[in-house]
Amino acid sequence: MNCKLLFLPLALGLSVAPATAVFPQTLGLYPPLQRLQVADTRQLDIGTRSIIVNPVPSDLSVNLELDRRGSNPIYRAGEPIRISLSTNRDAYVYLFSVQADGRINLILPNRLSGGNEFLRAGEVRTFPPPGARYQLTIAPPFGQAQVLAVAAPRPLNIQEIASFERGGQFADVRFQGSQFADAIARAIVVEEIPSNQWVTSTRFYRVAPR
Repeated sequence: MNCKLLFLPLALGLSVAPATAVFPQTLGLYPPLQRLQVADTRQLDIGTRSIIVNPVPSDLSVNLELDRRGSNPIYRAGEPIRISLSTNRDAYVYLFSVQADGRINLILPNRLSGGNEFLRAGEVRTFPPPGARYQLTIAPPFGQAQVLAVAAPRPLNIQEIASFERGGQFADVRFQGSQFADAIARAIVVEEIPSNQWVTSTRFYRVAPR
């Protein structure tokens, strides 16, 4: 399986106008998924969390970009952040943020975007999109954060991974660390997506006080 995961921190706080966003079931047990590897990213920074890596080359690629250049740009509390996505093939893309304290949030799909996680090949999608009713705003905790994108040719059932609270616009992710990686792997296995047909991409950034 090929993958790198996308995470944004609630160090990338989500402020929604006029509402606020909140995010957190569990399914049955699955056998161990040994093909998925977890890459240690501690060389980037003490606060950096591990990401999922698919050791199998994929026919699908996803391009993930932040609105600031550099391999680990700095965003300060209160500043907005924009994320851009594109794929080389038609795909369903799921966007996550990983905060400096390890908490994970689901950015796409969300109820404000109509739950639309499908991208056409070559289409560039920006979050938040122009004219959106919400914005992504940087907030504590401070430290290393990351954005993770997971792309696959078919939609994934992410009900085990994340759920919407009543009235919430963004979903809460129930897992952290290796449990999150296992949940993503299960979703891919359940849909019987071949190892060379899904992929991930990760972008790191630091959250700093003003």
